[in-house]
Amino acid sequence: AAQQALMLRTAQRYFDVALAQEALRVLDQQHQAVQKAATEAQDRFDIGSAPVTDTHEARARLAALRAQRLAAQTDLDVKRRALADSTGLAPAALTVRLPAASAPPALRALDAWQQEAEAANPAIRLQQLAADIARAEAEKQRRSAAPTVELVAQAVQERLHGSGDYGSARNKNLNALVGVQVNVPLYTGGYRAAREEEALRLQDKAQAQVQSTREQVAQQVHGAWLGLNLGAERVQALTDALTASEARRDATQTGHEVGHRTLLDLLNAENDTAAARLALAQARASLLLDRLRLAQLAGRLDEDTLRTANQALSAAP
Repeated sequence: AAQQALMLRTAQRYFDVALAQEALRVLDQQHQAVQKAATEAQDRFDIGSAPVTDTHEARARLAALRAQRLAAQTDLDVKRRALADSTGLAPAALTVRLPAASAPPALRALDAWQQEAEAANPAIRLQQLAADIARAEAEKQRRSAAPTVELVAQAVQERLHGSGDYGSARNKNLNALVGVQVNVPLYTGGYRAAREEEALRLQDKAQAQVQSTREQVAQQVHGAWLGLNLGAERVQALTDALTASEARRDATQTGHEVGHRTLLDLLNAENDTAAARLALAQARASLLLDRLRLAQLAGRLDEDTLRTANQALSAAP
């Protein structure tokens, strides 16, 4: 259970670093595009074909992007340090990648995942063991307060051998005992009854925790399953949104060149394209992470599952 939880936490930190790195890359691309637009705005203003507001808007956007990039770099360094602590590798040696576009895997029915999680989830099994221990302790306390009848058998043999002034002597004694022993606990002022009652209540508590853990795991399995079931459609929708956003940006660029669009329209189009690209990267990472989370809830987060996930990362550009 601890090993699977550690693997899932490391995977989460891995994707945190990958997304932070992607955010920094997108900001760099956005900064280059805005820098180009700012240069063009300054050139147009110098020849008198563009208002000074275009220059001010481009400079303001550049300043905002520089601030965002500094924050993104700090966020990346912190998350890379956390990943290095989890893996034991040096931060400079860590190479991360995001999942590429791929066909969605075949997904089993929700009931199948729920049944498998019910039988193999580490948290449920741990709580069930705790409930079994509490049940055994309650049975122990119940029996300690009841009279007992025991069959007792005992055999003792003694030998004595020695010599003195008047000669040698020997003595042998053999005792055998077979009987029935009845133990009746004395009254202890309610101590035994209190211990038994405490053990019974602890047993009820442990059983309630088992049921609570089962409900929590069932909800988590349902959430991860929905994330996989709808995640592929969400990724496709965001892919279409990115394509449309890039087309809009290109059209806005052309309109700005011929004077039909303002520089602010172009800057907004660049910003929307960057946001769409980041949203798509986050959706792909969430889809793969939901696969790992569902496997962990079902007790199946092993090397084969990680190897399959790594293949999706290896295919990424």
